[in-house]
Amino acid sequence: MASIPPPPGEPAAPAPPPKSPSSRTTIIAIVASVAVIAILGTVLALANGGGTDEASASPSGSPSASSVVPPVGVSAHPGPFHVVLTWSAGPGAPADRFVVSRNGTVASNLSGDVTRWVDEDVVPETHYAYTVAAVGADGTSAPARITTRTTSAPLATAPLDGVFNVHIHATSHYGFGNFGSGNGTLGWRFTPTCAHGPCATTLVDLHQKDFRLTLARSGVSYHGSATLHAGVRCGSTPVSSNITITVRVTHAGVVHRQWVATRVEGTMVQTEPSQLGCIASGATYDVIAAIVR
Repeated sequence: MASIPPPPGEPAAPAPPPKSPSSRTTIIAIVASVAVIAILGTVLALANGGGTDEASASPSGSPSASSVVPPVGVSAHPGPFHVVLTWSAGPGAPADRFVVSRNGTVASNLSGDVTRWVDEDVVPETHYAYTVAAVGADGTSAPARITTRTTSAPLATAPLDGVFNVHIHATSHYGFGNFGSGNGTLGWRFTPTCAHGPCATTLVDLHQKDFRLTLARSGVSYHGSATLHAGVRCGSTPVSSNITITVRVTHAGVVHRQWVATRVEGTMVQTEPSQLGCIASGATYDVIAAIVR
């Protein structure tokens, strides 16, 4: 149908604005964007504890102020029969206690304000590994480690204790009809007469049970005498011998976790008075003995 032009002198009616084909699409897109933002906000809120104040806490990767840290400045000061351990508390939370271990075994539990411990259960010339662990109130542990070696000790501190293999060599003799080679190997057991530390010791021959005497101690030296049977005969009859033994400790070491004498040297003098028709006899021996157990 043809359109009718407006009467002359009247303006033409304005044409209605054309409808924008993208207006609805734009509105929908904006709504959709708002929905996506709302969903993401909800997810983030849930991930951060539901949007409460906890979401503003320190990141989980940050160190906790309540965590204990290892003690610092751990030092070991060894002597022959003790090790002194010292340390300082670390910069973290205060330790509830300190646990000290020696060679992997707990040796002491200390309160959190203690920073020094003395280990007296050690022997000379021995390596030890220590751990000092700070333990928090929640049971968490932070260890620091150190190793040390105890120093040597004077020979006079080593008890004469144990079984020794003894070599004797005759340096002189008289009055024997048959003396033999003058060399021999004996077994002696030394047993201290006290419970702790070096002191007088009892000597027993492992093959002649009545060969027994007590040796008095003076520093590193031991001396004793006794009248006993030492294997000397007049004809077929055993006779009594006067035995005097003097030895000194020349080496010491750790045996079965004990600091003991490990080698002694000295002399043994043996004399027999004239008896049963036999003349007097005697011999002097050099003695070297080393511990076997």
